[in-house]
Amino acid sequence: MDLDIEESNKIPDLQLKKYRLAGYGFLGLNILYLVLALVFLPPFNIAVTTIVTIFLSLALVVLLTVFILRGKKRLVQVLAVLYGGRSAFAIYTLATGGGFAAVPYFLPCLLVTFYLLGRAGWDWP
Repeated sequence: MDLDIEESNKIPDLQLKKYRLAGYGFLGLNILYLVLALVFLPPFNIAVTTIVTIFLSLALVVLLTVFILRGKKRLVQVLAVLYGGRSAFAIYTLATGGGFAAVPYFLPCLLVTFYLLGRAGWDWP
C-alpha cells in the first residue's frame, strides 16, 4: 500500500531538474542578496545580535533550499508569490525614488528568483 503512494508522488525527471535549478538559484541569489544588503548598510558596530541574525538568515535559506530540492511544490508556489510581491514592491520603490540605495541591485536578484521558483512551481517554460 505504501509503495503505491510513493510511486504516485514521484516527480518526473524534467520537473525535478526545474526544482534543482530553483533550489540552487534560490540559495545563490539569497546569499548574494544578503551580501549586497551588508555592503550597502551604513557603518555600524557589529554586535552579537547582528551575527545571530545573519546566521539565522543563512540557516533559513539553507533549510528552504533543502525543501525546494526535494520538490515541495506548495512551498515553491508560496515562495514564488512572496518573491513576486517583493519584486513588485521593489519596482514601485525604484519608480518613486524613495527606497534603500541597494534596490537597483536587489531587483535583479528578486526577479530571477521569482522566475526560477515560478518555473518550478507552475511549470513555466
